[in-house]
Amino acid sequence: MRPELSPPDHRSRLARAAAAVLRAIATVVVVIYEAAAAIFTPLLRPLWLWLGGFTLFRLIGGWIGRQPPYMVLVLLAVPFCVIEPAKYLALYWLATGHLVTGGIALVLSHGLSLLVCERIFHAGYEPLMRIGWFNRLLTWLLGLRDRALAWARASAAWQTARDAWHTVRAWWAEVLRRRR
Repeated sequence: MRPELSPPDHRSRLARAAAAVLRAIATVVVVIYEAAAAIFTPLLRPLWLWLGGFTLFRLIGGWIGRQPPYMVLVLLAVPFCVIEPAKYLALYWLATGHLVTGGIALVLSHGLSLLVCERIFHAGYEPLMRIGWFNRLLTWLLGLRDRALAWARASAAWQTARDAWHTVRAWWAEVLRRRR
């Protein structure tokens, strides 16, 4: 007597395929976001330090850090909900051939995101981490980011780009050194 074989579970195969596609999309998004942050963060760091020197910005940061967790979440969500869609609009403009408008909008929206949302996030980090679901979500996203970056950094394309970046930086440092 032969045991009956059950038909393959198409739903579980479909679910695994969907999860793989979503992971791939998330990985690409994370790598692009991290690449943009790697470009813009060093450019904006002097501005952060300069603004951080003002008493008003220190007071605002301290005030944000003393707010209840969900108040900090609202303070973060409002500019995030305005600035993040602007990035997609800028990408749309770039894709439709409006290179100057799209480029300027992308630089401004990403810069504002780093200056406003990142600052609010860092000032309110402790209260935000007291929200259980937010803490779990952020931990998951950071793990996803770390895995995506590890995968990207292991690729030949990343290593080639990194080597090119180091070459350009060394060239630029030499140009600046000669000018002095």
